[in-house]
Amino acid sequence: MVTLRSIFLMCFICLPSQADTLSLENDVFQLGTSVRLLLLKYYHVQADEGNGELVMTLQQGVRQSEQQHQAIQQQLSARYLTQSHNIAQHWQRFNQHLHVNLQEIQENAFPELQVVTLMRNAANDMVTELDKLGQLLQQQEGLTISASRNWSRQQQRVLLQVVERYIERAASSMGAPLSVDGPDLPQLLQTFEQGLQAYPEASASAQARQQLNKVRSQWLFIARSARNQQARMVPYLVMRYTDNILSRLDQLAS
Repeated sequence: MVTLRSIFLMCFICLPSQADTLSLENDVFQLGTSVRLLLLKYYHVQADEGNGELVMTLQQGVRQSEQQHQAIQQQLSARYLTQSHNIAQHWQRFNQHLHVNLQEIQENAFPELQVVTLMRNAANDMVTELDKLGQLLQQQEGLTISASRNWSRQQQRVLLQVVERYIERAASSMGAPLSVDGPDLPQLLQTFEQGLQAYPEASASAQARQQLNKVRSQWLFIARSARNQQARMVPYLVMRYTDNILSRLDQLAS
């Protein structure tokens, strides 16, 4: 009895630690999503020539992301010191370039393309480092991510890539995306649409099916806008629908 009770107590004590680590790993992913969104929201500001309301929304997003960043840094143990240092450096670079670009828009109506590129590179570097940290947390802490959550994350990544290509086109003086690396837009559109058909628990819940239908409805608008390069750009609606879809994908993950 003593042995069994000891085992039970050990398992009970370990549960909060595992739950905390799962929460940390999810926070790491969410910060990566937040950084990607900040980049898109910056392009929206650039496309709308420094709209004051959009600037305020972007600055609020920066403050929220900074809080996410600090919360993660406080939870990381010494074994992740290298990752912590790299993430902090990338975040600082991204913030600096973002500030310079916003100032250029407000003063000169259009930023320096080179600084925009530096900002995007810093954001991509930070997201890459966060992805590496998430994988390390899974491997070294023995975490298991559910099939629905993995599906949700993949769909979020692809959606943000699609919208990045679209919103860059709206922000560019040449009417062309600034990003040239990675899959092209038609391939990304196809990947997201195929993913919608592969939700691992789509038949298990009426609520899940309802959420998926809402995602599909808003996705159709984004896809049509992205495919038609001759149509008038609608970054405001695309960004609003992107926020809604990301929220619904999070709900489907749980």
